[in-house]
Amino acid sequence: MRTIAQIIVIFVVLLGFGFAKYRHEDRLSRDMVNSKLIQPPLREGTSLQLGQTGAAVALGGLRSLVASIWNFRAFLYFEELNWIKVEEAYEIATTLQPQTTYYWETGAWHLHTNASSHYREDKSLSLYRQRSMQKRYIEKGSSFLQLGITHNPDNWKLHRELSRIWSDHHKVPDIERAMKHFDNTLKCKSLPEFRRAQTQRFKYYAMTRLESQQQEAYRYGYSLFKESNDNHLPRLCCSLFALQNALNIPESMRIPEDKLFPDADKQLKWLKHYIAQESIGYPINGVESKIKRLETKSLFKL
Repeated sequence: MRTIAQIIVIFVVLLGFGFAKYRHEDRLSRDMVNSKLIQPPLREGTSLQLGQTGAAVALGGLRSLVASIWNFRAFLYFEELNWIKVEEAYEIATTLQPQTTYYWETGAWHLHTNASSHYREDKSLSLYRQRSMQKRYIEKGSSFLQLGITHNPDNWKLHRELSRIWSDHHKVPDIERAMKHFDNTLKCKSLPEFRRAQTQRFKYYAMTRLESQQQEAYRYGYSLFKESNDNHLPRLCCSLFALQNALNIPESMRIPEDKLFPDADKQLKWLKHYIAQESIGYPINGVESKIKRLETKSLFKL
């Protein structure tokens, strides 16, 4: 009995030591993953999807190679329009290489653009089913990017892609949702300066499409216009012209037309191109009547 008791004591001591060692090593591993010194562990179930050989290779340190193979497989599945397999392939690729932006962007693109468009145009489905599947795959693409952001919180490209999805008038736009992602993009420390200015303009364009946000949109667009000549672009100038009319901005407080547009010919050209995009949802107040006046004036010049 004494021997058995000694064995139990030794076992408990070893178990306690092993548990303490595991906690220390687990904490050390997490610190090394956070410092990007080692790869994170595979997500649960990935080894089964990879197969015995693939898992052994990946765990053996060749994750990049295995991920590229699954990226190639995804392309083959794309050609077959096998969206379930495409999604699975990029789930594996991103598990193997979670810091590789390309896999997150490309996987999401296949879902929110290629798969959603496929179902939207699938005449074998009812109209309700077409729209339902289109929305489902747009949401899948969005969720995939959100997962990528949990691994790469300061990755401006992933945040920007989400803002694009929800402001895209060819999809199922949700401007308020897009605004949140524009703001998250602008918060990224990794965002290059020239991309920051571009993102600010796209945020402004999205704001103008919400009637409830037009007052704030005008203030934001006005500040961009005053901030830099690089923002004196046709769409921005035309939208400011329309917003000044929509909001009945007093003449004394408006940006003069000779400041918004280089000359009458450019104004006519820009406004014509702008009003052709009316379906996107941009404000067009006063644009059509201005075009007619400019056309009449140009006829008299002849």
